[in-house]
Amino acid sequence: MSNSEQHRPPPRKLVANARPLARRMRRSGDFWSRIFARFDTDTASPRKAFWRTVETVVLVLASVALSRWMAPDDPFGVQAQFPWIWVVPAVLAMRYGTTLGVVAVVTMLAAWQMNVQLLSMGHGMGPVSAADAFPQAYFLGGLVLTLLCGQFAEVWNARSRRLMAINAYLDERLTMLTKNHFLLRLSHERLEQDLLAKPLTLRDSLDRMRSLTLTQTMLDPARLPAADAFLQVLVQSCQIETASVHACDADGRLLPQPLASLGKPAPFDAADPLVHYSLEQGKLAHIQTESVQQTLRNQSRYLLSAPLLNFEGKLFGLLLVEQLPFVALNDDTLQLMSVLIDYYADGIEMGTTSRAIIQQLPTCPPQLAVDLVRLHHLKRNTGIDSSLVALVFGNDDTSRDMFDQIRRLKRAADVIWTYRAGERNVLMTLLPLAGSAAVDGYLMRIEAVSHAQFGNKFLSNYAEVHTAEVGQDEPARLLPRLVERCAE
Repeated sequence: MSNSEQHRPPPRKLVANARPLARRMRRSGDFWSRIFARFDTDTASPRKAFWRTVETVVLVLASVALSRWMAPDDPFGVQAQFPWIWVVPAVLAMRYGTTLGVVAVVTMLAAWQMNVQLLSMGHGMGPVSAADAFPQAYFLGGLVLTLLCGQFAEVWNARSRRLMAINAYLDERLTMLTKNHFLLRLSHERLEQDLLAKPLTLRDSLDRMRSLTLTQTMLDPARLPAADAFLQVLVQSCQIETASVHACDADGRLLPQPLASLGKPAPFDAADPLVHYSLEQGKLAHIQTESVQQTLRNQSRYLLSAPLLNFEGKLFGLLLVEQLPFVALNDDTLQLMSVLIDYYADGIEMGTTSRAIIQQLPTCPPQLAVDLVRLHHLKRNTGIDSSLVALVFGNDDTSRDMFDQIRRLKRAADVIWTYRAGERNVLMTLLPLAGSAAVDGYLMRIEAVSHAQFGNKFLSNYAEVHTAEVGQDEPARLLPRLVERCAE
């Protein structure tokens, strides 16, 4: 036979005839599975127990009557090669348990006595002695068989109950896991959408803004340093399409020629009502501002005007946005843009406060002084918390190893300052955008690293912890006081 003949599909008529046969077999299997299904005797109600007892008695009596009709001389099969009548009590015991199996055996005994009485009355003899006529081995074997079947049923009913309870628990957990997975998928999709709309987080944007301004000399800052890079950060964070940055001259007047631009902005219009309003109020303004919405509608060609002011209130530039996606003009984007503008503006001219920190603490990194001043004004203007955490370590070998290990845990946005205070090492960490909960998480992370690296050793045994919230005091006093606490 060729391979094509071996793999040839069956005729269509044969397949059509096989389908009704398969359906009949399924129906037959369902019928016999319902007939021979086991019942849990421990959870049965009194009403069900009563009807099961009645069913047991009726089935045993019916089997005895059928056997008497088929073999009147030996209805119980005492002389037969196998007593088939005991199949009924065995099946009932396997179906309902040991208790109803014993009821079936008692019913068999009662039927035996009734049969003996009928035989004695039919032959015209007196009553037959039960001790002489009763087959003890016959009923003892039937009782043992019934008890074995009943015990088998009860053991498997107990296992079935246990498995059903386990499966119910697992089904519940699976349902919860499915719902959580569905929520996670929706959250992941929402996160992807937000990531497409905002590819940079606030922490990443501030880190980039820091790298822009730290390239300038702190004591002699240039005006509007890296304006092109500043616009690129705004593009990635706020999705602006057309914008321009205008600097101020020595007299504080805005220059018409943009210092940096994005897209093709129109010539600068100093008489624009939105520009006039934002300069007058000294804050970011947009066309949906409630106080000026009616007057600015169809009169301003700009969507957003933001003056670049340092924390001393000095104007040195203006950001104008002409095109912005409609979905990006929301409160979150405007707040983020306001934070980035303030952060950039404060980094250009830090004022006397940052210089005072460097004068008091010459070993303090300029980056820490700059960011401390920025975050102080960020807290004052927007209410975003930041924190300072100082860890003072001893001079023993374990403390030095722990100091080196924790120093490596610096995140991208954190600013650290390490110095020696006498015989001790101090690790000062500035945590931008971190409140008290984030500080606790930072300390817990350090504690977990110390446990994993040095065994069951607590951080408090090797280091003193000092914390300070940015915004509690002026930066020129906050940082020196924290340094004094570390030296005590």
